[in-house]
Amino acid sequence: MANRFFEGVAHAAVYAKFRPSPPPSIIERVMAFLKEKYSGALTSACDVGCGSGQSTQILAPYFTSVTGLDVSQAQITEAIKLNNRNNVSFKVSGAEKLPFPDSSQLLVTSCQACHWFDIPQFYKEVDRVLVPGGVLAVYGYLFPRPICEDATGKLSEIVDHMYKKKLGRYIHQGSKEVYLENYMSDKFKLIYEEQVEIRDDTHYVDKVASVTELTGYITSWSGFQNFYKQNGDDAASQLLQRFQNRIMSALQVSTSPEETKVCLRYRYFLLMGRKPVGMMS
Repeated sequence: MANRFFEGVAHAAVYAKFRPSPPPSIIERVMAFLKEKYSGALTSACDVGCGSGQSTQILAPYFTSVTGLDVSQAQITEAIKLNNRNNVSFKVSGAEKLPFPDSSQLLVTSCQACHWFDIPQFYKEVDRVLVPGGVLAVYGYLFPRPICEDATGKLSEIVDHMYKKKLGRYIHQGSKEVYLENYMSDKFKLIYEEQVEIRDDTHYVDKVASVTELTGYITSWSGFQNFYKQNGDDAASQLLQRFQNRIMSALQVSTSPEETKVCLRYRYFLLMGRKPVGMMS
């Protein structure tokens, strides 16, 4: 069964506010890969573990119908609130039993979510619902790296310290698999061996944010949410305040955290596999 770390309504709202939208280059790369072997109409695609929908809506310009799926009703509620595409819909569903007929999807994506799934069962379901020639694309992003002239290295150290030291024992192994290991282990090896494993680590997106917003991003981590549940409001607030103070000290500015802007760079990794054209579920 998929883990359920993002089901609280308040947490879902934080997740929707602070998590990044994938760079357009990701879906452009995925679509180019799909079209290498598939030339039919681009009908249906789905995004599994969609959260609040950032990784679902980017598929909308390419397909007649796109469905975002998440085990959390709270996340789906946020996704529906934010949805501005007529051809995109959202449903509550786990990754291990997809609500689609056999051979019905051209593309299955999963962004920053696969580490919460029962991987063998998810891959089995993906194989069932993909059309021959259809594509599975699994991708995610690393820690946002604040980029700010001479302070870049120090700022990255502060973010790492928060994750590895302050929150280390509250962080689930699945989170470490994406943030620290980038899905490099055999556990995430895709099921199709038509080609050597296709991996692309060239994509990134920059987001200008205030120091207050960077601190808010920390609250969307499952490790922070676990810390908050176990230690309460005061301890969680103090942890965030110390983090924010360290960031401000490294920047050496006189403006407030709300007014102080930094560039956050999210580096992405992408794994892709294609269901063989002659293969039927």
